[in-house]
Amino acid sequence: MGGRSHTTKQFSQADADLVKTFAIHAGTAMENARLFEEVQDAFVQTVTALANAVDARDTYTSGHSQRLADLATETTKLLDIQGEELEQVHWAALLHDIGKIGVPDGILRKPGRLTPEEEAIMRQHPEIGARIVQPVAKLASVAPIIRAHQEQYDGKGYPDGLRGKHIPPIARIISVVDAYVAMTDERIYRAALSHKDAVKELKRCSGTQFDPDVVDAFLKVIKNNR
Repeated sequence: MGGRSHTTKQFSQADADLVKTFAIHAGTAMENARLFEEVQDAFVQTVTALANAVDARDTYTSGHSQRLADLATETTKLLDIQGEELEQVHWAALLHDIGKIGVPDGILRKPGRLTPEEEAIMRQHPEIGARIVQPVAKLASVAPIIRAHQEQYDGKGYPDGLRGKHIPPIARIISVVDAYVAMTDERIYRAALSHKDAVKELKRCSGTQFDPDVVDAFLKVIKNNR
């Protein structure tokens, strides 16, 4: 009676070595991924600590930068900005005032009006902040946003006097959200404004200091949040 012949293929030493090599590479890749995640986590914690340190010098309200980041991210989504720019808005919001590290406490925490000389020093903080983050590969794309977050839609801001759409879109978002959060925070040198008064001020400055499209989107965000 005829039968089907079966050929049994044995693993050769070369096959075993190939599997072993693959296992080693897979293990290395998994370990690198774990280490990369740990480095990323450490980076996030360091950046958050820096943002909190700046907040502590400038406001009675803890979490200023995190609150700003959350609201700016929601506003960005509403403006249909997606992808990498969502990550940029998060980091830019957290670190927008990092340059205030270079501003003396006597100016930053002064209860009265700043002198012209003191105002000139305060106005350096966007440039200082941009220089701080520029060498960090992950933050290099955020540096121009930090530099531009005090620009105004009508061109009367600083440090470069940019106007309208020449201001980076995310910087225009940060500008609006930062103004609202700053107005409603309790500061060393002034009391917080009410939500109603802060909204009134945003509307008053829409089209001059602020991008009107961003103001409209942000007002929808805070209306939904409240």
